[in-house]
This record gives sequence, structure tokens and C-alpha cells, in this order.
Amino acid sequence: MKHTNKSYDVTTKAFFIAMVILFILLQIAFHPTYLQYFPQFHGFSWMHHVHGALMVSWVMMLILQPYLIIKNKYKTHRLIGKISYITAPLVFISMILITRLSYLNMVGGMPFKEVAAFQSLNFITPFNFFVFYSLAIIHRKDVFKHKRFMIGTMFTISGAVFSRMLIHIFGLSGELDAFFFSEYFGLSIVILLLLNDLRKKVNPIPYTIIAVALFIGILVMHARYTEVWQSVVRFIGDSFF
Repeated sequence: MKHTNKSYDVTTKAFFIAMVILFILLQIAFHPTYLQYFPQFHGFSWMHHVHGALMVSWVMMLILQPYLIIKNKYKTHRLIGKISYITAPLVFISMILITRLSYLNMVGGMPFKEVAAFQSLNFITPFNFFVFYSLAIIHRKDVFKHKRFMIGTMFTISGAVFSRMLIHIFGLSGELDAFFFSEYFGLSIVILLLLNDLRKKVNPIPYTIIAVALFIGILVMHARYTEVWQSVVRFIGDSFF
């Protein structure tokens, strides 16, 4: 298969535009449940603020990095890439901690099977982020793979944005319905990107890995009431939370 290490092509500009749009949608999606409570933020813990700040900083980095490539600012791009060695682990840790907070707030307040079912939305996402980012760094000298795995990290954020918009902006009833729609939407975009790579006869492995990881997350959501998943959540909750 043909392979290219070209650092800037039309997909770089498209990704930059997509991330700008996602940043705008992020503000809209979280206004009803978070931003409207500024500046008091009654009912929110410090963990909510730290998690929110880290996720916004990651989206901003995903905006800035392709922009720097477009402008041929490679040294600055590499510098911010090195800063991500600190930012990315903090994002991953914040994802774990916010999942822990969600889990602990639910336990005792509803049947455990419902707690475990809801956490099917949360348990897989941090590890997908970790895998995509790790692969992006492992392949940091291979622009083709690096770019695609960094794009993959976007799909660990977009689901939260689109699902909240469906619920709070468009009035979709049923939180799980919104998350299912958002996750399938994200997977559909990745599949289209994968098909585009196949059409161009370039390496399909990066987007295949991303698609498989997102599909596993969807399967877990479908399996949320199974005994296996319920046992997994109980083990994680009892052992680590």
C-alpha cells in the first residue's frame, strides 16, 4: 500500500475546522448543565472543575496543533507535543477520577444493576483515550499514523458533547438513547475516514484500530445488564473505588 509522511494535506485543515466547530459545540452542550452556574457553581466539586479545564485544554490543543502545521510552525508544534506528555496523563487521570465520583454518587442511591449499566458509558472511554494517545506518541515520527491516532482522541470527547446537545438542546428523551446515537455517530465518521484511506490505498490500520476500540465501547453499552459486565463493574468498584 502507498504510504506518505506528508505533514500537511487537506485532512489537516479539515481536522482544524472540525475541532473549532467541536470547541463551539462544547460550550453549547455544557451550558445547561455546567456553564450557566458560573461563577458560583453550587453543587459542583473541585474535581468537576479540574476535569472540565483539562478536557477544554485538550480540545484547544487539538485546535492549535493542526493550525501550527498549516502555518509551518513545526518547532512550536513539537514543543506543545512535549507539553502533552504532562497534559495527556492528567486528562486520563481526571477521566478516571470523574468516573469514580460518578460511581460513588450513584452507589446506594439506586439498584446496583442500574449503577453498573450507567458506568458502561464511562469505564471504556478513559482507556480508549490512553490507547489512542499512546499510539500517537509511539508513532510521533510517522506523521501519517501520528495524525490519525491524535484524531482518535477527539472521539473520546465528542460523545459527551453530542449526547448532551441531544438531551439538553434538542430535547431527546432517554440519556442512553442519546449516548447510543452519539457513539454510533462517532463510529460512523471513523468508518468513513477508514474507507477514505482504503480508497486512497494508504495504510488502513490506524483508523481500523480506532474503529474497533469505539465498537468495543458500544458493545459494552449493549451488554450493560449482562452478568459479566455487572461483575466487572463490581470488581472495579470494590477494588479501586
